[in-house]
Amino acid sequence: MDGDLLGRLRDRLQELCSVPTLPAGWYCVSATLAAEGFRFGGDFFVADLVDLPSGPGLQMVLVDVCGSGDTALPDAVQFAGALGGLIGVVPPQEVMAAANRFLLRQPSDEATATAAQVVLDLATGGYVIRSAGHPPVLRWDSAASAWSVDTARGTALGVVDEPALELSDGLLAPGEALLFYTDGVVESRELDIEDGIAWLRAVARDAFLADVDGAPAAILEQVSRGDDDRAVLFIGRRPADHLIG
Repeated sequence: MDGDLLGRLRDRLQELCSVPTLPAGWYCVSATLAAEGFRFGGDFFVADLVDLPSGPGLQMVLVDVCGSGDTALPDAVQFAGALGGLIGVVPPQEVMAAANRFLLRQPSDEATATAAQVVLDLATGGYVIRSAGHPPVLRWDSAASAWSVDTARGTALGVVDEPALELSDGLLAPGEALLFYTDGVVESRELDIEDGIAWLRAVARDAFLADVDGAPAAILEQVSRGDDDRAVLFIGRRPADHLIG
């Protein structure tokens, strides 16, 4: 594919992967890495503010499209645009099902993706996670100073008419966070996903405690550049003493 076209597609994807301004005390930081031999990748996220019964909220979906590198970029841009439109008009609890219907209507048999959706109550810290075949979200347990594995599981999008989409919920207190990532971070020919998640929990603990804002990039620096794209995203609340300072 022409380099100029790839550059324009990547610019467009970066425009779509933006986080709206969050209230004081909240942050969202991320980093991505394309597969070896490619300049660009197909992992992405979309986010938008939503009105919840209790007040303002944030909806975010992290996506890993089928394929990797430059070849996945056009599909990623198309799907990101569709998702960006959906989260603006479809109730949060219906977004994943609507995204699944969009992929099923695509002509390619490879129009599939894994995704993790979070809906955050920015007033209370309450959250709901839905997973569609995506690696499990990690949650920072401030009392234990460790990452725990969230329980949300599901079926990848674009595979069946009605994918199983189990959900989980919880509450983020100041100093706590959620960690989203794609399977390229934790899975390779040499490492199965369970061992990869155990590795990530240890590496992310050190990176998170050292520098929250630089943690995504610090994690990816320790992942060998293989044949899959990689993305890491943290969203959480600043500690109370940070706000006072």
